[in-house]
Amino acid sequence: MNGAEQEKGRLAGLFDRARQRTTEYAFAQALGLLGKASEENYARLAGVLEQAAGNDESKKMVAQWIRQYVSPGHAGAGWVKHLLTSVDPNVRRRFVARFLTNVVFSQGAGSFTTPDGKDVNVPDVIVFSPTMRCNLGCIGCYAGKYTKEDDLTPDELRRIMHDAHDLGTRFFVFSGGEPLMYEALFDIFEEFDDCVFQFYTSGHLMTPEKAKRIVKLGNVVPAVSVEGFQEETDARRGAGGFERVVKCFQMLREAGALFAFSATGTRRNIDTITSDRFAEWLVEQGAHYGFFFSYMPIGRNPDLNLMPTPEERNRLRMAASRFRNNYPILVADFWNDGAITEGCLSGARHYIHINNKGDVEPCVFAHFAVDNVRKKPLKECLSSDFFRALRHAAPYGKNLLRPCPIIDHPKVLRGLVKKYGAYPTHDGAETIVTDLADFLDDYSKRLAEIYNPIWAREYCWAAKLHGKPQYDWSQDPKWGAKLDAETEASIVRAHEQETADVPAG
Repeated sequence: MNGAEQEKGRLAGLFDRARQRTTEYAFAQALGLLGKASEENYARLAGVLEQAAGNDESKKMVAQWIRQYVSPGHAGAGWVKHLLTSVDPNVRRRFVARFLTNVVFSQGAGSFTTPDGKDVNVPDVIVFSPTMRCNLGCIGCYAGKYTKEDDLTPDELRRIMHDAHDLGTRFFVFSGGEPLMYEALFDIFEEFDDCVFQFYTSGHLMTPEKAKRIVKLGNVVPAVSVEGFQEETDARRGAGGFERVVKCFQMLREAGALFAFSATGTRRNIDTITSDRFAEWLVEQGAHYGFFFSYMPIGRNPDLNLMPTPEERNRLRMAASRFRNNYPILVADFWNDGAITEGCLSGARHYIHINNKGDVEPCVFAHFAVDNVRKKPLKECLSSDFFRALRHAAPYGKNLLRPCPIIDHPKVLRGLVKKYGAYPTHDGAETIVTDLADFLDDYSKRLAEIYNPIWAREYCWAAKLHGKPQYDWSQDPKWGAKLDAETEASIVRAHEQETADVPAG
């Protein structure tokens, strides 16, 4: 790159940062004004979003959905009111406005070109597990028993984050293990002041002092793991687990923090976490948003009896939609919301996972890598042929309700791991592409039988959102307009099961 090109790039970077700061300021001001306004004025927020969307048709569509969501009387209006009145202004300014600017309505973290001419995505979010240490031993968790010597050192983590920051990433998530056991965690949040962070925690190590520091920092959100109510949570996380979650929620609520929940669906808790009672309890606790995960059969000797069936996964899908429509809380489902994200985000398409050993993995559940940031610069790791092939193959099909290369398209992961010689990064990780191959092939086939007609009936909007006609199956004679009686009956049964009274947790 010659001097003129470097200067052009520098000026473009300055302009982009100035634009981001202006947009962030506008969002912060709008949020501040809305906090003092009635629900009728929440449409102004949608107006700011529509302006930020510019000529991007998909972002305009999102802004229009938000306008409808926050209309008076809708659950979204209650959610906005909760956000504006329960969260400290410092958090609204430093996390909410910044997240809207740098993640939701940004043009992405960008890309770069390798010396041999390859265009490489910069991930919008990087998930770190700097430690795998944990004070718990939850059933079915892939985290094992580790020591402090197994951690990424704070200096290593800072170096990787500086490299990511220089490339354009501004959103970082911390997992593990238990992030609160990583002594440098809050110092990292403070050092990278212009970024936004989220970390997953059991909540057991939360204290009032930590909750207050989270609010003072303003740029970080804790997501507290809960398995349902006391019976389900204590069964997986040990006696007293549910009580500690409740106390953690209370500390965060009293401090004025923005905080989330995280619930992993298994066959043992699916009735509870998809129930209206659970949604009502989350609202009572003050959670602002949260995530549904599905138990994944990974690690040494995974318990296949914990993995939700395809029918139960569909119940999670319907519960997430029902919660969003009926309660003042946002819920995301990492598998069933593939229609929104246009499939899987992994493999540096939008995100990667870096574990405590420095292995650069496609995602937190795909425990395979070809590179390590202790041995190579982050740029080189992102440029791997393994990640490039994953991105090229995405979204692996035309039904975005089946986004995952691990469980929905298992032949994809198996083939690419073999082709590029990806090594397992955890004890027993290889079993998902060896011992479990037949099980996952059968699971993915049964899921397709359930989800293909649902996709055709309910998700034609995805074609408009992503500007790709292949996602509209509504006129497909096999799945769309003319469903056979058996398929129709299966959909009706699924909805009846979802709406039936379920046992109280």
